[in-house]
Amino acid sequence: MVAQVLDASNEQIFDFRSDTLTSPSDAMRKRMASAEVGDDFYREDPSIRALEDLTATILGKEDALFVLSGTMGNLVSIRSQVPSGHSAIVSATSHLHVNETGHLASICGITSQAFSTPGGKFDLGELMNFAKIPSPNAPRSVLTPPLKLICVENTHNGEGGRCLDKPYLNQLKRFADERDLIFHMDGARLFNAAVALSVDPSDLVAPVDSVSFCLSKGLGAPGGAMIAGSRDFIEEARHWRQMVGGGMRQSGIMAAAGHFALKENLKRLHEDHSNAKALALGLDALGFEIAVETVETNIVMAFLPKELGEPASLHKRLYQSGVRVLPPKGNRLRFVTHMGLNSDDIEAALKVIGRLVEGRS
Repeated sequence: MVAQVLDASNEQIFDFRSDTLTSPSDAMRKRMASAEVGDDFYREDPSIRALEDLTATILGKEDALFVLSGTMGNLVSIRSQVPSGHSAIVSATSHLHVNETGHLASICGITSQAFSTPGGKFDLGELMNFAKIPSPNAPRSVLTPPLKLICVENTHNGEGGRCLDKPYLNQLKRFADERDLIFHMDGARLFNAAVALSVDPSDLVAPVDSVSFCLSKGLGAPGGAMIAGSRDFIEEARHWRQMVGGGMRQSGIMAAAGHFALKENLKRLHEDHSNAKALALGLDALGFEIAVETVETNIVMAFLPKELGEPASLHKRLYQSGVRVLPPKGNRLRFVTHMGLNSDDIEAALKVIGRLVEGRS
């Protein structure tokens, strides 16, 4: 699939805003159209069950559950395992903390303890200083919400698509176990991490109690997400999914797209990573400030130095020239590669960006 074309000017659009922008392929649409369906309320939709079974197998977990979005997946995973009135360790730049409407507080009743995560990783020393291993006979504080949860994001979107490897995750697992904490992974782009690290995705989720991942980020499905963990956890999560409006009926059409994505689209994620690296190298050559060695998956964080102009002005000119990125945060622009952009598109987009940078006022 190549970049879109503007009808009015016959100008190509290179859309780097997100990897959620892809459209289902013809093959995926055919699979959706022929999907066998039933009523999922009664657990009678064979396509949903097939997707849940496939997910559990891939991740090495006992069971899995189809949900409507990654945000819903995180919400029901946490609410299922952590009673309200407790607290959670989260990354200050994580999607869960910044971009999920504050459900930890408003719906789950959980206080967030946010820590910096350069490169996507907590400083374990900092965590240990914050949360000491409790003494067996120490009285519980009546003033502070008890710590019950630690969350990670893999890959970490806000830190540039960085990967958390198994040794690091095992260290966090020990930290959590010593403090009787639930360990949850927001794995929206979990498979990008597995591909970049050349490991099986089950290795990355083995240390966690629960994991969510998106079917629409990088995998090309039109929507939906999965959560996985123990059977008891999934049964409890099914209850909370219903509470927040996530109950489904004949939704096997959507599940069939997810099943297709897991079977057919995982094997091409490395292309997005290669395109991101090429884009990073090209932007670096044009004068953007980029730590190219930190581009591990399909996200490029490009910082605009003053000599290249004002970020808001460049963003506007990029949009007018067919290069779409989200509005800048400070002097940072985020580029995300996906199956809607091939290597020729990367080269063409860099030429457009180069003309704009060279022709700045």
